[in-house]
Parts: sequence; C-alpha cells; structure tokens
Amino acid sequence: MAVNTGIKKNGEKDFSGRLFGVATFICFVSILIYEFLTPMLMDDMSYLSEVKKAGSVFGLIAQERHQYLTWTGRSVAHLIARIVMYIDYHFLSGNRIFFNILAATVFTILTHLIYCNIKRKTKYDVLSYVLIVLLLWLFGISFAETILWETGACNYLMTTTIILGFMTCFRKNTERLLNGEADEKVAVKTIGLFIFGLIAGWCNENTSGGCLLFILFFTFLFYRKEKGLSPWMISAVVGNVLGLAIMVLAPGNMYRASNREELHGGMIGMAARFLNITNAVRDEMFVLFAILIVLVVFLRVYGKSFEDIFEVLLFAGLSIITTYSLVLTATPQNRALFGAGIFLIIAVVQAFAYTEEGPEFVVVIRKSVIYIACLYMFFTYLSSGASLARIYREEQERYEYLEEYAKTGEKDVVVPKLRPQFETKYSSAYGCDVTDDWQYWVNVMMANYYGFNTLVGVERDEWTEY
Repeated sequence: MAVNTGIKKNGEKDFSGRLFGVATFICFVSILIYEFLTPMLMDDMSYLSEVKKAGSVFGLIAQERHQYLTWTGRSVAHLIARIVMYIDYHFLSGNRIFFNILAATVFTILTHLIYCNIKRKTKYDVLSYVLIVLLLWLFGISFAETILWETGACNYLMTTTIILGFMTCFRKNTERLLNGEADEKVAVKTIGLFIFGLIAGWCNENTSGGCLLFILFFTFLFYRKEKGLSPWMISAVVGNVLGLAIMVLAPGNMYRASNREELHGGMIGMAARFLNITNAVRDEMFVLFAILIVLVVFLRVYGKSFEDIFEVLLFAGLSIITTYSLVLTATPQNRALFGAGIFLIIAVVQAFAYTEEGPEFVVVIRKSVIYIACLYMFFTYLSSGASLARIYREEQERYEYLEEYAKTGEKDVVVPKLRPQFETKYSSAYGCDVTDDWQYWVNVMMANYYGFNTLVGVERDEWTEY
C-alpha cells in the first residue's frame, strides 16, 4: 500500500510539473503576441533617432553619459533601451524583433521571481503561478506603458525584474544560512552580489529604495540571530547603496528638478503630492488591496496569527513604503507605481497560498476563482488583441505614409488620428496620439523624427489619402 501511494504522489508531482511548464509557455506566448502587436510609440522615436547616430556600443554609452549629466540618472534602464534598439535597427532591419522576444522572456522571468518569493506547500503550485500571471495581466500598473511600450518596458519591466532578482537572490541565500546551511563560495558571492546590488540600486528610484529596505531588513534578521554578518551581505548592501546614490545624485536629476514647476511648495506641496499619490493608488491598486484585505481577514478568522502571515505583511508594507516614498519628488505618472504593484501582487499571492491550509470548502472557492478569472482573461485577451491589431495596422499605415511623404521634400504634413473605437487598456497609443496642434509634444517628436517642420493630425473620417 505504501509503495502504491508513493507512485501516485510521484505521478501527481510529474503531472503538476508538466502543467506548470504549460502555464509558463502560455505566459510567454501570450505576452509575446501582444509585444508584436505594439508599434513604436512616444519616446521610442527620440531614442531611436539618437541610436541611429551611434556608430557603436561606445557611442551609445557616450549618449547615455550625456543624458546622465543633463536629464536623468536612470542609466541602466536607458542603456538597455539604447542597446536593444541598436540591435533591432542595425541587425534586424529596424523591426522590433529582439525587443519583443526579450520583453516576453523578461516578463516570464518576472512571474517566476514572484513565484520564488511565495512560501508554498508544493514545488509546483500551479494555481498560485496562474494567479500571478492573471494579476499581472489584469492589475499590473499601467500595463500598456510598463510592459508593452518599448521605452517604458526598459524603464519598468526590465529594471523591476533586475531588482526583484537581486532581492530574491539575497533573501534565499540569507534564509539558507538562517536554516543552518553552510556559507559556501563566499568570495564569489561577495563580488557577484556587490555588482548585482550596484545594478539593482541604479535601476529605479523608488523601487530600488524599496529593495534596499528589504535587504537591510534581512541583514538585520540575520545579525540579530547570528550576532555577525557574512561578507557578501555587507558587499550587497554597499553595492545597492552605491548604485542608488549614483542614480539619485545624477546632475541631470538636479537640472530637471530645477525646471519643474509645482503649484505649491514646502509642506503644502508634499500634502498635495500625498493626495495625488493616494488617488493613483485608488485608481491602480484598489482591487489588489481589496483582495488582500479579504484574504488576510479570512486567514485571521481561521486561526492564522500575524506572525504566521509575516511574509504577506512584509511585502504589503514594502509596497506602501515604495509608493509613498514618491512624495519626496514631483508627482510622477502612475507607471512609477509599477514596482510597488509587484510587491503588492507578491503579498496577495502569498496570502492566497496560505488559504490552502483552510477548510475543505476553500478548495472549491480557490479553484473556482482561478478558473473564472482565466475565462474572463480569455475573452479580454481576444477582444483587446483584435483592437491592438487594428491599432498596429493604423500606426504602420501612418508611418509608411510619413516615410514616403518625407521623400517628396515637403516640410509640412497632415496625418490621420487613430479611430477612437479601438481604444484598449493594453495600448498606450491613444495617450500619445497626434493632435490638431502642431506644437503638441507628440506632433513635434514625430515631425522631428521624419524631418518635417510641422505635423498636424485630423480626424480619421476626414482623411482621404489612403
């Protein structure tokens, strides 16, 4: 009887592993399709214009150095964008192939890093992994701008994945020592985590700051128990602090801040930022917080102490701190909450994983919720995908027209706006469409990219050229 039970368990494990692999594959393919359906948008044009002028990688580095001194210290993100665009332009005929594959790969890696931070009963918890993917698709902060838009993905998707990768590596190594395992390859870890920490600290102001708090917390836990620290812990913290300092203290940040104007200053200004951030949290993160509250209340009712759900509270708190640290700077766009949203998703999924130990009826609820969410995502994916395809077609038609019109030598051009009926949350094209004002920043950027003096947009119904 014992042998048969063992075979059954092994069979269930193998099946779960295969199902987990299928879920991962679907995750990759689904985001890859959407990446291919997203055209060049917004800042992509200005960065690509510069990249075309760079004769080598050293040229890209020189361009990024100039941006560091004059505009922003987020060099890791923008250097990634420049290199990716350079590869696509010089080796893939200007097609967005390398970026699309890279972005889909990084998105899939991000789902696995989130999964690695979830404490669970089984190695292959397919329900929890599918929930991670669903939450990213349905509630990922400014999904179109942070994951599908090329420049935005380099600034948020890729940097947050680097940051979470560093946090996960530091956490796992610290927990191994806390569990009594030997501290091996100390020299390699010391050098590697210093470099990893430096890059992670140089990625994104508020998310990198949250990362620093996270590793300092685990460093404190280890020191309190062991009354000492491993060399790689110190090097990781030093690297992370150094990277964050290099980014925050960039001359370009100071120059940009001096040119920003806010209606209020001092404490009133901070209060106004606090309110703006709170409104952004309401718009972007309310559902996630609501789900988290329901799950935490359920866990508490069924006997879980706050100590038992420590990981849930840790990542929820980290999300809140990462969000409201933005009060220290001029109110950014909602996409700046992307990293905080990832931390909140970890908290939600961790709470969901803990419900597996609840009453029998919870099994039915857990599975039903995931299946219903999958069905909803299926319909949403097909509908939005069709809209993305139509938007992509209209954008490509417009770009082709502009390229041909530029050859005529004319310096003033009129182009059609996008049809309004195709708008979807999975495209940022409507937020950066051309207008009837030739001085609007999108019009100016597009005119500069194609070499026109002025560019004006008209309603699609009024357009007859193609």
